[in-house]
Amino acid sequence: MKRWIPFLATLLLAACSGKTTFVEELPAIYPDYIGVTIPAGIAPLNFNLPDGYDRVFVRVTGSNGGELKTRGRWADFPVKKWHSLTARNTGGTLHFTVLGRKDGSWTQWRDFILYVSDVPLDEYGVTYRKIAPGYTTYSTIGIYQRDIHTFREEPIIESTLTPGQCMNCHTANATDPSQFLFHLRGAHGATLIQKDGVREWVTTKTDSTLGNVAYCYWHPDGRWFAGSINPVRQSFWTGDQRTIEVFDLASDLVVMDMNDHSLVVDPRFTTPDYLESSPAFTPDGKTLYFCKAKAFDVPRFVDSIRYDLMRTSFDAETGALGEIETVIPASREGHSIAFPRPSYDGRWLMYNQADFGVFPISHKEADLWLMDLQTGETRPIDEVNSPFSESFHNWSGNSRWFLFSSRREDGLYVQVWIASIDENGHCTKPFVLPQKNPRQYYHSTLYSFNAPDFTRERVRFDTRGVYREVFSDERIQATVKP
Repeated sequence: MKRWIPFLATLLLAACSGKTTFVEELPAIYPDYIGVTIPAGIAPLNFNLPDGYDRVFVRVTGSNGGELKTRGRWADFPVKKWHSLTARNTGGTLHFTVLGRKDGSWTQWRDFILYVSDVPLDEYGVTYRKIAPGYTTYSTIGIYQRDIHTFREEPIIESTLTPGQCMNCHTANATDPSQFLFHLRGAHGATLIQKDGVREWVTTKTDSTLGNVAYCYWHPDGRWFAGSINPVRQSFWTGDQRTIEVFDLASDLVVMDMNDHSLVVDPRFTTPDYLESSPAFTPDGKTLYFCKAKAFDVPRFVDSIRYDLMRTSFDAETGALGEIETVIPASREGHSIAFPRPSYDGRWLMYNQADFGVFPISHKEADLWLMDLQTGETRPIDEVNSPFSESFHNWSGNSRWFLFSSRREDGLYVQVWIASIDENGHCTKPFVLPQKNPRQYYHSTLYSFNAPDFTRERVRFDTRGVYREVFSDERIQATVKP
């Protein structure tokens, strides 16, 4: 429905005159931030209008007071004024009036709102790996961090410092970057472990293990971390819409003791008949969740590999693993589970579910699921899932926000999305990580964002000497506990 209304001076403020067309539809803004829930202090939710609109005017008012206006080629809100407005309206709403100019004429759409949560997101930022969505080669690859309160992004480490080496699986301890690690794959591969500014390059492959650890997760006391040892391969589908499949030739689970760089190698977790992956400790440190599947000949029978969710007790004094229990026998229903992530308050466990395999980011059908750790009930998180892959999820420190990777925009590129969860497990509509000029940024980048995580503080990693340290092959050799 359209009608002509006066072009009100209180809305225009753009030195224009004449009339504007009012339409009942909501504006087709990019990204779609309409109706999302945000934390106060998040970077401004700047947005673009569709192609053809050369000017935009936006007025934002808060339910608890305050006003913000912007005009230009896209909605570009000043950071400090946006922070002030969101802080004032914590627990309330922001009301948006949007006008756009196309071919010299103005259109005003139906107003919309977004919600400002009364639950803070106190983390400094997020970390992620940026990598081109190609399958056989890469140019620049790196681990980066982003201040979620501004638009500042900076590299932690890039492949220009370590040519020929692939870096992945960066992990902080419950969002605390004072304990941080990542892995280098390649001829000079190693696990970089940094604690309180002191870093070590460790070779975790021993005569008793398949190779170096990956997919690591810190124990809350910082002495231990668990990881899987999994030689990774890639294969390619023909005859359907699927492209790449990432799988493990074999996979074992171990725990490392940082006190003496020794590995707990339990034969129950290293049998060739089964694959173990994706370990994660509970916040009390007493339980270790992981995924386990029956091994098949790969890649021939890769679509027969389905992982169940498992758990075992853990003794933080000795590193001993207890009895093994099946939590969700997903394989019985023709599904596969990956990346279990307990919330840091011990209330929930979020995981991926796909048709098969352990690398859900390459599976269109992969969704996020939630398990209530008090009742054992599980459900798909329909509030955030899309027709494309959701994966690589992690929690904020207060367990009321989470982020994840998603291909929902075009099925190819991966972006970082954020949503909130309440005490009853209800989740809000997710929003993509804000950018200064979203369309220019997301539509021109050649990189995908994967393995995102929150960090409560800025990651401090001194890159001086990294090249020498990597290519010197000076390593601390891990041993196996007797």
